[in-house]
Amino acid sequence: MLQKKLSQASGAKVDRLWKLIQQHKGDRMLVFTQDNEMAYRIGNNFLLPVLTHHTKLPEREAFLKSFRSGEYPILVTSKVLNEGVDVPDANVGMIVSGSGSIREHVQRLGRILRARPGKQAILYELVSKDTGEYFTNQRRRKHRAYEGPVVLPDESGQNSAQIN
Repeated sequence: MLQKKLSQASGAKVDRLWKLIQQHKGDRMLVFTQDNEMAYRIGNNFLLPVLTHHTKLPEREAFLKSFRSGEYPILVTSKVLNEGVDVPDANVGMIVSGSGSIREHVQRLGRILRARPGKQAILYELVSKDTGEYFTNQRRRKHRAYEGPVVLPDESGQNSAQIN
């Protein structure tokens, strides 16, 4: 259990996350963590809004509205945005930590795969080498969600986004 917590919250991941945030300036990013502690750590380090199950509904709605408008280009969340939230402008997903669940992973992938004309989505998963997290990542990569490019139709039924 300690090894898992250490691998999920490593300082190297936070450093790499910062580099990716810099690399994707101008994109709309969702940063996913396994637990609230890491979500708040990232939010505090980089002055980013954080959504957890503790976030009250009015504040949650305000954060999502600001994300959709572009005022907040990045949202950090533990599990709140895993399912049932439509954020089609999100085009970069960063998984800092998560459970071993394929379902959770595919749900997170789904947050950035919402169709929008001309959209290209990128999903990063930050994994600590030679840990159980690494082997879980390799197992999940065999899921059909990772089989070749996916072309998403827009509302008119025309192809609008290719996801590689």
